[in-house]
Amino acid sequence: MREADRRKLDEIADDLIDSVLVLSRRVSREAPHPHGKKFDPSRFVLRKVQELGPVRMSEIGRHMEISKPYMTALVDKLIGESLVERVMEPGDRRVVNIRITAAGRSVLREFTKAARETVIMRLSSLDSEDIASLHESMKNIRRIALKLDQDRTRKSGPG
Repeated sequence: MREADRRKLDEIADDLIDSVLVLSRRVSREAPHPHGKKFDPSRFVLRKVQELGPVRMSEIGRHMEISKPYMTALVDKLIGESLVERVMEPGDRRVVNIRITAAGRSVLREFTKAARETVIMRLSSLDSEDIASLHESMKNIRRIALKLDQDRTRKSGPG
């Protein structure tokens, strides 16, 4: 790696850490959350289950980089709330997949709506130039993050 690239990556790392901390504080903690709800990581697992379809718990954990014990706790919580269910793999009954329920889809719609409202509310003090700049930056970050995730998935292989 070129030294100049290394210096840029060092700056990027520092900027990402600082920015994520500032934005997460701004979005999550400064004012009451809509509907009085706190951050709940199980909702992000629910979102991933909906995205991937019926899927093994280990696959969700791999995608989200969550340990098996913590993933089990999160999925058990979702099962307890009737938001996901365990289903047998049709071709191999030893394999158990996790599938979102109708109630889970409804809760996820509400969660996404509330999260979106919170972000909009917390960032609405920005001027038009900052909104346009943040919008373009987020598109680039998402594009790069997806590329990194594809690279990681390709290198780790199926499983």
